[in-house]
Amino acid sequence: MIAPPAEAAALVHTFYTIATDAGEIEEAIPAYSAQFIVMVRGQVRFTFADGTTGTSDTVFINTPQMRSARAVLEGPVFQIGASLTHAAWQRLANLPADEVHDRLLPAEAVLTLAQIAALEAAAADCRDGRITPEDVCTVLTEVIAAAPYNLRPDHEAVVEAIRRWLSSGFDPALADLYASLDMSQRQIQRICRRFFGVAPAQVLKRFRALRAAMLLSQPGISREVHDQLMATFFDQAHLIRDIRRYTGRTPSQFRQESVANELLVPAAHGDAGTPLKSAAE
Repeated sequence: MIAPPAEAAALVHTFYTIATDAGEIEEAIPAYSAQFIVMVRGQVRFTFADGTTGTSDTVFINTPQMRSARAVLEGPVFQIGASLTHAAWQRLANLPADEVHDRLLPAEAVLTLAQIAALEAAAADCRDGRITPEDVCTVLTEVIAAAPYNLRPDHEAVVEAIRRWLSSGFDPALADLYASLDMSQRQIQRICRRFFGVAPAQVLKRFRALRAAMLLSQPGISREVHDQLMATFFDQAHLIRDIRRYTGRTPSQFRQESVANELLVPAAHGDAGTPLKSAAE
């Protein structure tokens, strides 16, 4: 993981690199927000929950995922990615997440030719050792910061309220979100679908499963935190089902060595991981 600079904190949850040796590795990709990716070397083939497939290019975007996906990394792979905030994705692409999700987008669908050329040049320079991955992240930051669309004030208010609500605890009450905004529930749900792909109740379900996966993938989870976690699910069967739906793995599989385990760190999911800080203290 590579922390974004302070000026990009509202745009990027985290930057990250993934590197593999030669050969194929199949992995489950958790239900992320939109991912802006530069392939320095290698190729990745994706299969999404609805059967849609896609293959990486030098620069491409993995749109917001509503469910986990499968990916085959054809190595040696070295990729550098930016996990975009939900607001940043709308500023960059202006594509509603409830309409455009679980698919790869070619760079030209969102970026200018000059931006694509700059990122492709950065990938080549990194591959040849002339610049570092952090330098590639700097170019990514410049492109993301130059996003052409502005958010409506009411949209920004809802996204910020959802951010605070999700980070307020393991299982915050839906009524608390609605009470925090001076607009109808229908308006909040509509805006939430645009940015998060689903209504608030389903957003919470997804983020709750991701939090559970993050905690269960960490060794030494305390009994107190484990009990708090389990109290947010009807029973263990529901816990396993939801984790499989949104991460592509079961809790027992987190004990196996996997690239996917490295993806289940709080920084990769922004607000989904925030309550883990207090849980670990």
